[in-house]
Amino acid sequence: MMIYTVTLNPALDCFLSPERFRAGADQRYKSCRFLPGGKGINVSLLLHSLGAETKALGLAAGFTGRELVEELGRAGCPADFLFLKEGVTRVNVKITPPGQPETALNGGGPAVSMEDLKKLAAKLKGLPSGGFLALCGSLPASLPAEAYAWLAGQAPRDVYVAVDASGPALCAALQVRPFLVKPNLEELGAAFGVSLSTREDALPYARKLQKQGARNVAVSMGAQGALLLTEAGDVLFREALPGRAASAVGAGDSFVAGFLYGWQQSGSYETALNWGVSAGAATAFTQGIASGGAVRRLYAAHFQQGR
Repeated sequence: MMIYTVTLNPALDCFLSPERFRAGADQRYKSCRFLPGGKGINVSLLLHSLGAETKALGLAAGFTGRELVEELGRAGCPADFLFLKEGVTRVNVKITPPGQPETALNGGGPAVSMEDLKKLAAKLKGLPSGGFLALCGSLPASLPAEAYAWLAGQAPRDVYVAVDASGPALCAALQVRPFLVKPNLEELGAAFGVSLSTREDALPYARKLQKQGARNVAVSMGAQGALLLTEAGDVLFREALPGRAASAVGAGDSFVAGFLYGWQQSGSYETALNWGVSAGAATAFTQGIASGGAVRRLYAAHFQQGR
């Protein structure tokens, strides 16, 4: 069954790799590469690499939006983006000197109106029954916090909805009883105005999200692993997989992709969590979104040998 993703505020990510980075100084860089960015896009890219049926939906604008869609085409990832009449898709600049922390300059994105959103919603009304819809990432500043909830309400009632968002957008989406919400530890704490640092801290607040409407709550916790509270009330936990971290960017998106892939394949929360953890780790161990092959190797090494 097709897994559709929606990215309302995508980005064209520009990666620059100077030998060193010094603020305030003229410098040269040897390599520059552009990659399609945005949480929903990342989910679709990994799903496509895993061999799952997926299509990336969203809003783009201007010459940077055209390049974004072309990059998705070069990656072989099916996409269907509506183009806004004004503005340009934001560009996020990632400065990645060897041996130094990454510096990121992230743009704000073009204004999006409710009329634009209604055009996208028309596509969602035709989604196949029993399919999946993942609403991911930040909302454009011009849209209300209820935008994801409204979009989810336009899809057929038996579509499985996953929401990977934060703040008011996450809280508002709970009213549509999403199949899955996936905050990280910081985002979960921010939803309730508290600071969380452990899985023991996280569990009571995951239960609160569930009481407010989420069917299943997955909390990604980086080096501490991942927690899943199922709609049956079961609490599942996985330690982080061992490996050398390269970048945390996209790891949470990859977790969502892996989880949906695992659930679609098996209908098992245990298996879905295993695939989610494998996918998140695979991306954390590389620069950019991991390949499906890397995810499969981790899954085979840690979950097909009785771990």
